[in-house]
Amino acid sequence: MESYILLSGITLVAMASPGPDMLLLMRNGLTGGRAAGFATVLGICAGLLVHVSLSVAGLAWLITRNVYIHDAVRLLGAAYLLFIGIRALRFRGALNLENLAFQNRRSACQGLRDGFLCNLLNPKVTIYIFSIFTQFIAPGDSLWVKTGYGMTIVLTSLCGWSLFILLVQHRFVRLGLARFNTLINRIFGGVMIALGLRIALVRD
Repeated sequence: MESYILLSGITLVAMASPGPDMLLLMRNGLTGGRAAGFATVLGICAGLLVHVSLSVAGLAWLITRNVYIHDAVRLLGAAYLLFIGIRALRFRGALNLENLAFQNRRSACQGLRDGFLCNLLNPKVTIYIFSIFTQFIAPGDSLWVKTGYGMTIVLTSLCGWSLFILLVQHRFVRLGLARFNTLINRIFGGVMIALGLRIALVRD
């Protein structure tokens, strides 16, 4: 149970770091209201489910082939987490929220499509999830355990992004995201670096 809670917490931290999914949700939530916003959440989670399925199947196949391959993938995953962590710490850009409310109004169907394609066509999502799974999935784990970890990511994203849609229409929330963008990235970077180091140095 502790592993699932930890994975859920890591997922929430990753979600808090501004990226394509967050900006899309803000745009659709502002221009199409809650209906388009929640539809976009469902689309993002549908795309995420594809990434999770590919990651679970791929890692399961590698583990069954050779334990040494699993160790190599574990180290590559650790290296990737360190990379994105350091990049997040060095990021100095600003979250651009200007003119989001003036873009074309999005319907629920468009929001669903937007969310699905935005997440599905981002290959970094699969790499990120694959890297995270190397921390939690062991060679002896059953398919049900692997599926449980995958669904933890999807359900956490569903709940987190749904709450975000409820909050995003509040002016102070948008201003806070823009103002504390650097701090959010530093927290995200620190968590990813710590996780990457643990994956690389601690062998269960």
